[in-house]
Amino acid sequence: MTPHKPIPLVLCEGKEDRLVMEMLAQHAGLEGKLAFQDYGGESKLRRYLATLKVSPEFRRGEFSRVLVTRDADADFDQAWSSLKGSIHAVFSSGPMTPGVWIPTESGSQISAWVIPGPDKAGMIETLCLEAARAKSPLDFGCLDPLMACLENLQDEKPHEKVRFAIWTIIAQGAGAKKRLSLERAIDHLPLDWGDEAFTPLRELLTELTT
Repeated sequence: MTPHKPIPLVLCEGKEDRLVMEMLAQHAGLEGKLAFQDYGGESKLRRYLATLKVSPEFRRGEFSRVLVTRDADADFDQAWSSLKGSIHAVFSSGPMTPGVWIPTESGSQISAWVIPGPDKAGMIETLCLEAARAKSPLDFGCLDPLMACLENLQDEKPHEKVRFAIWTIIAQGAGAKKRLSLERAIDHLPLDWGDEAFTPLRELLTELTT
């Protein structure tokens, strides 16, 4: 017997991923219906899952479903293979397709998702920037030339996290000084949380609660 109704759990690669998904869930009307945890990076996932599996909460069935997420970065196939492998190593089975649910020994279900979506390179910041460009295109009149300049100076394309961090400063305007961290900035960013860029992830979070 569990002390309360089981709740779906979303595992996020890092703190910033968790902040974005929590905000997305809030704007989708899912606040309080999902639990979120971050596992501290791809290299720590397998150990995190092993700890979760033997935790009292998991063994009591307090998590009805567990969605494990990570960023694709530059290679979706590599990211999916790594994510799927970590789940299989801990639970002796795992999803063969993103978004498909597999039962576990505890009675809960587990699934996995690579952000921004199947067969796409990128990360959670990619979705944010796509949504931001649709809502506030003028911001990118500053950001795009700056990124091109950095690329020319370094002979290398800036990382997506760099592009996102600079956009958060541009988007906040003069008031950005005290809100340079995403945790402080996220409530002040002109993001359209209903934008179609978020649709697959938003639908997946909604499915978790049904």
